Amino acid sequence: MMHLDCRVEETLGEALRVFQPAIWQRDCQAVLRIEQAPDIEATLDLTPGAMGLADLAWAKRMRQFGPDAADTIAARIKGDWLSAYPKDRSGIQERLIGALRWCDDRGVAALLSCWESLDDYGRSLAAMVLGLLGAHQSADRLWACYQTTRSAAKDLFVGPLWGLIDLGDNRAADALVELLDDQREYYEKYGFVSRVGDHRVVLPLVFELLRGVEEIKPDVMWALTGVAHRLGRDVLHQQMTGDSDAQESHSGNVELLIDRLFQYSQGDVERHFETFYTKDAGSLLALAKGQSLIA
Repeated sequence: MMHLDCRVEETLGEALRVFQPAIWQRDCQAVLRIEQAPDIEATLDLTPGAMGLADLAWAKRMRQFGPDAADTIAARIKGDWLSAYPKDRSGIQERLIGALRWCDDRGVAALLSCWESLDDYGRSLAAMVLGLLGAHQSADRLWACYQTTRSAAKDLFVGPLWGLIDLGDNRAADALVELLDDQREYYEKYGFVSRVGDHRVVLPLVFELLRGVEEIKPDVMWALTGVAHRLGRDVLHQQMTGDSDAQESHSGNVELLIDRLFQYSQGDVERHFETFYTKDAGSLLALAKGQSLIA
């Protein structure tokens, strides 16, 4: 959420200070050091220890340097500095790449310049940021990253795939079909399918409805609804029935399912999978504020 709307940081920080004072007592000295850091180099030196509320303070301080911070961040990634923190490398990459998200075009240039210096986890994060920043020139690089990571035990392919989806790259639909064929399970699966799944995902989704786990069926239905609105009723019907014999024997059930899908609008789908569609976490921020007040 902080990558969609930086105001989330302040909302979270306010809630923690009020309702979890022990966290503020634990982190206050680190926060003060970050807030008083005289320049970007001093702020970057404090990156490894930026935990908890200090992490929020660090992100806010880095944004104060504006897009000019991009080159300095890239230099840290490409230099030997990261090698001094092998146990903290993942967290440091998260913070540095997250800061580049707010550096606009200079952030894009910085990410591309230090791409080879990142590990697979860092590239997965960088791919998401490149997608958020609309870096269409990076599409081939993201596709290559997806191909490299899709067979890994960890779901590192999610970053490049999300980036490709944000860039509107047609290869993302091919990747989703491939992952469905492999029966690869990952949290973002149905949100992704709802955005860019094409006619090839219809039958796999219907089979999941018929044979899948009960808890995931609502997400499957929402994903299928998103696909339905892109394909239209006639194409959807054709994909569900296939040959004429199937059309004859299952026509009634198919029509009932299609009617149910089209009870809901594309806007309903986007509200259900909001984080997969929006680059502005406005309603999520409002929800967070409401929950912090209730707490």
